[in-house]
Parts: sequence; C-alpha cells; structure tokens
Amino acid sequence: MQPPEEKPKEEGEEKPKEEQQQQQQTQQQQKPPAKNYLDLSNKPIPPNAIVINFEVCINCQKSHSFCTQHDELRYAKLYHEFKDAVEAAIPNSFCVVNHSIQKPSIGAFEITHQNKIIYSKKNSGLFPCVAPTVERIKRFLDDLQNGKDVKGYATTKEKKQEKPIEKKSKPTFQAYIRMKEEEFARQEAIREENERKRKEQEEKEEKERQEREKIEAENKRIAEEEAAKKAEEERLKKEEEDKIKAEEEKKKAEEAAQNPQTQEGGEKPQEQPQGEKPAEKPAEKPAEKPAQ
Repeated sequence: MQPPEEKPKEEGEEKPKEEQQQQQQTQQQQKPPAKNYLDLSNKPIPPNAIVINFEVCINCQKSHSFCTQHDELRYAKLYHEFKDAVEAAIPNSFCVVNHSIQKPSIGAFEITHQNKIIYSKKNSGLFPCVAPTVERIKRFLDDLQNGKDVKGYATTKEKKQEKPIEKKSKPTFQAYIRMKEEEFARQEAIREENERKRKEQEEKEEKERQEREKIEAENKRIAEEEAAKKAEEERLKKEEEDKIKAEEEKKKAEEAAQNPQTQEGGEKPQEQPQGEKPAEKPAEKPAEKPAQ
C-alpha cells in the first residue's frame, strides 16, 4: 500500500507562526535588561562635575562572613538608589563608589565630597535614608560654597524615617455617651450569655444527678430483690430440712413403739433388710392341765 500523500501547507497557515515569532523577538528586544545591582563599576568622571564619593562595603560573603551577617546586595542596592536620587536632585552632580579605595572598611557606607564627610554609617551606626540624606547633601554643598563650617556633618546622626504620630481627637459628649451605651450593651450581652451558660450547666448537672439517683435506686431495688429471694430460698431449705428431720424422728418413734422389749433389754433390734418382713415369733404351746 502506498502511504497517503501529504497535503502541501498553505501560505495562510505559515504566516501566523512567523508573525508570532517576530512579535516575541521584538518584545524581548523592547524589554530592558535586568539591573545588576552588584555591578559597582564607575564610569569616567565628566569634567567640571560635582563628585560625590561613596565608600561601600563589598565582598561580604568572601572576606568577613565569619564575623558579620552583612547583606552585600543591600549595600549595593542602596548605593544605586542614592546615585539615581542625587544625580536627579543636584544638577551637574556625579556619584562614584569606592573611587581610589583598594579595600573599603567593613560595614562602611560613607558619603564624602572633597575628603569632607557628609554622612558616616560608622559614626551614626545607621544606614542613611535616601530622601533626607539627599537634602543633607544639598545643605552641605550650600554651606561649603558659602564658606561655612561643615565639620558638624561628620558627627551629626541622621534620624530614621518614621511615620508621623497621629493625634487622636477627643470624642464629643454625644460620641462619649454612645460609646458608653455600646460598652454597657456589650457587657450586658456578655452577662446574659454567661447566665444562659450557667443555667444550661445547672440543668445538665441536675439531669445527670437524677439519672444517677435513678440508677442507684434501680441497683438498690435489684439488690433487695436478690437478698429477699436468697432469704426465701434459705427459709424454704430450712423448712425442708426441719420436715425431713421431723419425719425421721417420727419414724424412729414408731420403730421404738413396735419393739418395746428390745428397748427394755437394752438390745438393739436387728435391722431387717429392706423389702423383707420381720420374722414371725413361734406360737407358744398351751400349758397342759394336771391330772385329777
């Protein structure tokens, strides 16, 4: 048999596949590549730029993981956030990391400009927050340009960003009365619920007590019936024994009345085998009259 001939593919069937592949390729090309935060390489410094130097701890896992628990990605990611924020907020600024530093300090996240400290994690003991620290860099540059003393920036600690404390407004008199009524109603509902549970518990205990008393009464009745039955059996047994004893005594008395002589001579009558009649006494001959 010849194999079935394959039908030639139509052009309309191949085109959609090619279009889908082209769309996928264009989408992949349009997607921006994933940012590698651990890449801390510096680009060439442009001329006349305001250089902000960052000293950031690196190689945490390889060099000092035995004595610290540093997260290298956290340090690198924070630097990139600072770089984007500073260069966007301060015109003609340029950020570099670990520039002309062979081995950064362990746990360092230092921000300097012209070898003057703007922020020091080693001094403050805290990671800097991006928004307030950018404002701090702006103030530092203004003070430096105006010839003011900037030594205080090295020791000033940056405060953590915290949510503002919401002030609770005092309730009005009507709201206070309504709150008290709701609290009273809630307590009353709790009291009623506890009372209902207490009554249910008492009813349950009373029912169990009645059942227990009923079982005890039934057991007592059964025990009394058994005791009375046993006493009746003992009485009937005793009566039967007394009757048998009385019959035996009566029989002995009859036997004694039938054999008085043996009783007078002190000899015991011979026992006759059962079913045999006692031996008859020989008849006495009449005495002969003397001759006249």
